[in-house]
Amino acid sequence: MSVLDVLEQIPCEDWPELRDLFRVDWPKHEVAFNTIQNYINWIKIDPRIKHLQVVSLNGSWRQNGTYLIVDRNQVFAYTLEEPCDTLVRAFQLLDWDYSYVICSIRDSHQSTLTNVQKSMQIETVWYKEAFFFHLPKEECLKFKIDLPEGLRLEKLGIEHGLYANRVWPQRNEASEYFFKRLAAWNASVGLFNESDELLAWSFHWPTGAIGPLEVHPDHYRKGYGTIIAKAIAKEVAKLGFNCYGTVWKTNAASIGMFTKLGFKSTDYHHYTKSKARKLCEWAD
Repeated sequence: MSVLDVLEQIPCEDWPELRDLFRVDWPKHEVAFNTIQNYINWIKIDPRIKHLQVVSLNGSWRQNGTYLIVDRNQVFAYTLEEPCDTLVRAFQLLDWDYSYVICSIRDSHQSTLTNVQKSMQIETVWYKEAFFFHLPKEECLKFKIDLPEGLRLEKLGIEHGLYANRVWPQRNEASEYFFKRLAAWNASVGLFNESDELLAWSFHWPTGAIGPLEVHPDHYRKGYGTIIAKAIAKEVAKLGFNCYGTVWKTNAASIGMFTKLGFKSTDYHHYTKSKARKLCEWAD
């Protein structure tokens, strides 16, 4: 008798063991390690986070290092298995009636997602490919930051997260709460003037990546992006993380900035927003 595939919850007390499966071959598996660590941190802050699932196919995560994290409308997925058969079956069990932003899919895993979406006729709202830029924490800590007179760096508050969401090009139905949590629970840096105007900013994503790194349009070409990149890299390094970020392949200015700062492109990451097949709403 065949057994039907199911997505089984991974209990939060097992998340450290899941995380440690990825304590090898960095930076290749570093994002998976840091993603799980992020949710270990978050569940300590709020043990009852709504709409959060960390699941594996038939409870097989110990054997293949395959997981899906579904956090409201965001999906983070990973596997140590080659080929990605278990990941295929896990993706097939997602409730695709909902719209998802599927984040930071490694280049070697992207065809798995694409093939599942095609076979299940899942429509795409948008798709973006990004360079994965990486810099060891030891190098980040060496950055020197020279601030123009009258400017200061500070951690962002929830009100700044709300603003960052309003101007974010990938803003979506659940992103306001996403930015609130980043501002409240993770590292972040904002560049302010003497009038308390926010000029540039960056956060620390659940994947451990820095971003989105944004500069207010009124202040382009003033070097503020470089200041924020250095500042958030140092903050992340102080927490013991290597620094990495994803940059859209079409963003020549950011590619040049990260390259000039010494970051190395070590992979490609992919981001996809799927189209909902029914009406749905995300609440705080």
